[in-house]
Amino acid sequence: MKTIILTACIAFASLGSVSAKAKVPICLPCESIETVQELPKDSEIAKLIGKNVNVAYMYKQYGALWMSLWNSDGKYVLSDEGNRSYVEVDAQMAKILKEKHNIDIETAGSPLSFWKKIGGKLVFLIIAGILVYGVIPSKDKEVKPVKI
Repeated sequence: MKTIILTACIAFASLGSVSAKAKVPICLPCESIETVQELPKDSEIAKLIGKNVNVAYMYKQYGALWMSLWNSDGKYVLSDEGNRSYVEVDAQMAKILKEKHNIDIETAGSPLSFWKKIGGKLVFLIIAGILVYGVIPSKDKEVKPVKI
């Protein structure tokens, strides 16, 4: 009798539906900010803005499964220490960065790593190639029967 009551209690307690699905992370597009160089806390730019900032690179990232497939609209900005907010760089700030900190953001290229620029594309193309190769039917060889 105790077994039946215990089984009934467990059955009723487990009736709630659980839908724990793994979500595939997809960015279409996600704004990303990466710190390029930390500025000193007593820099002129920190005094001009009123808080400590770092030189950062902001871009839109298109990707899936933590792979960057495409990056666009990259520009240099000044971000706070946690990269949660940013300030656009105007001509006065660009001049201060060039003179005081030897950072020329007007002629600098993209500071993104190889993986962020190209690596995700390579992995994506390899996986797509394997999938296409697996879908294409192979031609069967004609086998002629041999009399023994």
